[in-house]
Amino acid sequence: MATETNRNEFKRQSRFFYGWWIVIVSSILGMFGNGSISNGFPRFFEPIRADLGISYFRMSLVFSLARAEGGVGGPVVGWLVDKYGARPMILFGGLLAGCGLMVLSQARTYWALVFLFAGVVSIGKTAALGQTLMAAVNQWFIRRKALALSTLMTSFAAGGAFVVLLLDIGISNIGWRSTIFLTGLFIALLTIPVSLVMRSRPEDMGLLPDGDAPATDVNGGLLGPGENQRPTEQNFTVREALSTRAFWLILLGVITRVSATNAIIVHIFPILSLKGLDERTASSYVAAMFLMAIPLRFLLGIAGGKFSSRKLLFWGMSLGAAGIVALWSIPGSAGVILFIIGLSVVEGITSVNWLMVSEYFGRLRFATLMGVMSVFHNLGMFIAPLFAGLVRDNTASYDIVLLTFAPIFILSGLAFAVASKPNLPDRYYIAKS
Repeated sequence: MATETNRNEFKRQSRFFYGWWIVIVSSILGMFGNGSISNGFPRFFEPIRADLGISYFRMSLVFSLARAEGGVGGPVVGWLVDKYGARPMILFGGLLAGCGLMVLSQARTYWALVFLFAGVVSIGKTAALGQTLMAAVNQWFIRRKALALSTLMTSFAAGGAFVVLLLDIGISNIGWRSTIFLTGLFIALLTIPVSLVMRSRPEDMGLLPDGDAPATDVNGGLLGPGENQRPTEQNFTVREALSTRAFWLILLGVITRVSATNAIIVHIFPILSLKGLDERTASSYVAAMFLMAIPLRFLLGIAGGKFSSRKLLFWGMSLGAAGIVALWSIPGSAGVILFIIGLSVVEGITSVNWLMVSEYFGRLRFATLMGVMSVFHNLGMFIAPLFAGLVRDNTASYDIVLLTFAPIFILSGLAFAVASKPNLPDRYYIAKS
């Protein structure tokens, strides 16, 4: 009887693993949702600023306040995702972000813009996109985690590549207001089928991570959860993770990487404009940057599962710093091209960064740990764009910004490089498959 049950279980597990459906729907929502709000929304920077007649600093404040909301909401969302699963958060947040964008299209004052984007839309994004999608995919894989998370992170880059071009076409032909409205409508409608397919954990469907069949003993009987002697993952509690040196070094790397990169992307169109590029040409360069990041995120993510994540992150951030220096020091298109290449590498290694967190600390508290990190790196993402906007308003240049962010990229790479993997204390339970 046990043998027959086990045979049926193996047969059921041999089908197309449902976790890949989670990757597919998460990637689609991440591509268009996260791509529109995070990577694509800077395309609205100049049109909205000009229409509402506001300074670079005040426009930067809108993006910074959105990040501040993420810092406050991130830990709460992470805890809710780990406790109740990703599915309800995706449904709630996706609809809120989509509807918020639709209302934002009618904003006529600066404070309405702040409330709707930094409040409503940002809350929805924090709840449904980014860390929630990553946590959902992370729950379904252990051995194939690098492939799964790299695929998801690649979709974020794909969103930046394709969505920026779509938004540029929309703004050029129907204006920024209609473009934002249609973007919000699409995100809201897309959220519904994604939430219907989404399942928070493989255990909710009687499955195991990676689609593995339950382990059996020599007689064909199923082993209990504590009997499999082939450990594949170490799961830290939040307290244990926070007590490690590695967590704080990774956090330093994340803060410096994300803060500087976010500020550059928020201001990338004004930066390229000062280099003599019109908006259409600048959009093509930005789309090319995210387009190059598509294979880079996938390939570097896979490489991060096989080679040293620390070395990949160090060299990736170093190339990003070199690109910033090139933009500052080399005139003409050559400097712009080197800058775009360097920034695409920085965008490409994002998947390695979060794979490192999952590899070091496990999947059971992944969303909560990302939420804790968001408190700190969103503070940096709040300050950095404001700094860039203040410098632009007072100097009519971004030279000081570029010369500040290049060494910050180097600092980020060094922090990742020295973050060695911690050991799980023996008294804690180690997840096995």
